[in-house]
Amino acid sequence: MMRRGCLLAGQGAVGALSLFCLVTVAQAQPSADQILTDAGLSADDKKSVLGGQFVNVSVAGVSDRDLAFAIAFMVKTSPEALSKQIVGGALVTADAQVKAYGELSSPGSLADFAKLTITGDEAKALASAQAGSALNLSTSEIAAFKALAGGTTQAIQEQLRRMLLARYQAYRASGLAGIAPYDRGGSATDSASDLRKAAESTKGLQTYLPAFQKVLLNYPQVLAPGMQQSFFWLKSLIEGKTTHVLTHVLVVADGAARAAVRREYYASAGYNAEQSVAGFLPVQGGTVVISTSHAFTDQVTGFGGSMKRSIGSKVMASKMKEIYEAGREKIQK
Repeated sequence: MMRRGCLLAGQGAVGALSLFCLVTVAQAQPSADQILTDAGLSADDKKSVLGGQFVNVSVAGVSDRDLAFAIAFMVKTSPEALSKQIVGGALVTADAQVKAYGELSSPGSLADFAKLTITGDEAKALASAQAGSALNLSTSEIAAFKALAGGTTQAIQEQLRRMLLARYQAYRASGLAGIAPYDRGGSATDSASDLRKAAESTKGLQTYLPAFQKVLLNYPQVLAPGMQQSFFWLKSLIEGKTTHVLTHVLVVADGAARAAVRREYYASAGYNAEQSVAGFLPVQGGTVVISTSHAFTDQVTGFGGSMKRSIGSKVMASKMKEIYEAGREKIQK
């Protein structure tokens, strides 16, 4: 039903307390036990995290499209080293679903998408796009692809590159306000609204790192001092379906600790958008990561939505464990 995210925390008891740790750690480094206690983990959970296991924590969704979960684990490297790898894109390749990717320059150009290619079948699917839930496209994007029906794969590939570049540049210029809604045929899905709700739910950021929360809500008009950021496009194969993704990664430092955000502000199919927020907390022997993710999809709305979201969150958490495990192994080499 869903997939992805990154090493990333934010809401409820987990978010507030983990980011409390993020602030206090700069003043006096607490033990791993103290950090995990503050985050609300049981004694058995703490043993599991410090023993190298992943521990899931239940969190509430922010909309009826939200698959939300939180996870805690330990990485044998420093918060600084971990954040550098995330900003540099090293963890992208930890996800086996990613088949191609590239970093986006400022202000962006078609050359940034030189490695993005599509097959003949993928081209036909785009050229026959219609309003609805099969593909995440705006009204004008659907029209642009339909105009190429019967055209060459190369022509449709170039249109896909132009579309992704336009979405990237609109986001760089206007942030959440620049995200075009998806045309569902008689209705629209506003991913920007869901991402805004996810940012507003980060009570820990609001209390302890309010400047960073303002960045999430008001980027690019508001930036945090010393903030690092990077942008990527991804071509992934998720549950057998080609999915093109645009990602924004941000990191800020607070003493030896780090707060990081991964925002997938566009996904072409399967899910609408995703946002993960994490605290990277220094402890003896490495870093404790406490991460919360909100992934939005229309597949869990309507009748039986609560059960769908419960199942979907568990499925996503399971898949994310696989990605996190691969990422941790990559980092610790």
